[in-house]
Amino acid sequence: MKLNQRFGLIMIVATLLVMAATVYILFDYQRDERESLARAQGLDLVRLLGGMSWDELAPAPGRQGFLELLRRGQSNPDFAYGAVVDTAGEVASEVTRSGVIIPANKIADEPASWLGQQVVASRNGDTRFIESHAPVFADGIHRGFVRLGYFEPRLQLSLSQMPFMATLMLPIFLLVPLFYFLLRQEIKPLRRISERFDHLAEQAGLNHVELQPSQALSDFMEQFSSYIEATQTRIEVLNREQESLQMSSKLLTYRNNRIDAILQNFPDAIVVIDEAGDVSYANSKVGRLLGIEHGNIIGRKPREWCSDPKIVPLLTFGDVKSGLQSNQDTVQVRLEDHSEKSLQFSVYPLFVPGDESRILGRLVVIRDVSETHLMRQRQNEFVSHVSHELKTPLNVMAMYSESLLTEGADDEQYRIEAVNVIHDEVERLSTLINNLLAINQYELGGVVAQRKHVRMHEFLEDTFANVTRSRAEKGLAFDLEIPREMSMVYIDKDLFRIAVNNLLTNAIKYSKPGGRVSMTATEDDESIEIVVADEGYGIAEQDQKQVFNKFFRSTDDNIRQQTGHGLGLSLARQIVLMHHGDLSFSSELGKGSQFRIKLEKVSTQIMDAAAS
Repeated sequence: MKLNQRFGLIMIVATLLVMAATVYILFDYQRDERESLARAQGLDLVRLLGGMSWDELAPAPGRQGFLELLRRGQSNPDFAYGAVVDTAGEVASEVTRSGVIIPANKIADEPASWLGQQVVASRNGDTRFIESHAPVFADGIHRGFVRLGYFEPRLQLSLSQMPFMATLMLPIFLLVPLFYFLLRQEIKPLRRISERFDHLAEQAGLNHVELQPSQALSDFMEQFSSYIEATQTRIEVLNREQESLQMSSKLLTYRNNRIDAILQNFPDAIVVIDEAGDVSYANSKVGRLLGIEHGNIIGRKPREWCSDPKIVPLLTFGDVKSGLQSNQDTVQVRLEDHSEKSLQFSVYPLFVPGDESRILGRLVVIRDVSETHLMRQRQNEFVSHVSHELKTPLNVMAMYSESLLTEGADDEQYRIEAVNVIHDEVERLSTLINNLLAINQYELGGVVAQRKHVRMHEFLEDTFANVTRSRAEKGLAFDLEIPREMSMVYIDKDLFRIAVNNLLTNAIKYSKPGGRVSMTATEDDESIEIVVADEGYGIAEQDQKQVFNKFFRSTDDNIRQQTGHGLGLSLARQIVLMHHGDLSFSSELGKGSQFRIKLEKVSTQIMDAAAS
């Protein structure tokens, strides 16, 4: 009975604690809600009142102001006071709840603190207010502040909340006896057994029950104990073996993850095909390279996920002619996005460890050799163009030199023409050879810019005159617009002349007969910009991403008719970048192109300072 009484008392105490905690949480939530309402409402009202004039907030005696209207229309029971004070803190107008004295509160002089909110205490310190304040202006002059205060909410119980609290606590209170009754029903059998044992012990006069087993029971208990010990020993062995297996599994997982990470970061696509012809592994580059979803590859035969008749034979098992041989082939592949790639397939057999007579599968390495193929093609085109560029002026010079040695030697006009042609062809050869040497030295790291101060106006004027003087045969109009006074720049004059020459030469070469070629220069506090423009054929949109690539030449017929080797723009860009500048362009097909060199003046000043 004592146990039942103690348990019942514990249940009652626990119930009371739960009820008290529930009440506290409810009141605390109500207090937070009231405080949030007071803060939000206070800030909204002071912002509104702060936008009114000083005369409306602090009217003359005998007139009703907005603060009085605010007090009468206030629905928040926590509203305490409102006041309009000047910059010295003197009250110009005020309204308060009954018994409330407006506390003193000095607002900071910094404009950033004029609109804000803080907790202030009453003059006797027994009440705290949540005060919001905002500045008030008159004719653009700061006259004072408007202050609104709300009582800081406290935990309290009003008589109006008693019915709600009673309704909330009644279910909790009623559940206690029900729970107590159900629990007693559950423990009643245990209590009866305990009472019977106590009754038997009282009848036998025993305080402690000792068990005296027979010999057979003693043997059984000994064998049972041995079995339990053997079972525990076996469980310990199994636990150790399980831990060892888990460690081995983690080690294998770690090794597999490392191998997978290595294969995933391998620069080429890798496919492993087992002896049944199914793909057992493929890194992520396979999907990107072949334009196939990676999830559709694993566990399937190549013919099930690849429809290209050039690729499938390279991935099927019959292509390995011998277990000791590997195959390598390069095919052209057109993907679903209509782009073409040159892919090199290398097939390697995978042998059973220790037995090279059995093949487990094979490894297929797929390498994208499009750039290499394209570079080789461009190099071949480059050799062809350079050969043509070299042979053409040599043939022309040979022809005119032979003529000068024979019948043309006595004709003064013919001699002048021959000398001019030979001079132009020599200049053409010199430009080509200089470009080749410059770009080769740049790639080998052998170009060292010999920078010095250069007068930009004279440099550009001289370069423009030299290029356009001997290229007027197409009937082009040439415009040069350069400010007379330009800053000196710190550049390699010879290298930079090559860059500007190449831009002007291209503009003249790809201009239409009767067109216009211009070069302009502008300067501001930060940079100098040089623009070379033409009214020529323009650059097609698909070619604009490649114009700065070495050996690149457009497939457009108008461009192909002109001599060129695809090095001029690439070299010009490298020279500009060497001077910490930028070379960009804009072009419209059929209307011409504009190339812009932008040199930062800060960069040239820094190089000047470093050189000195």
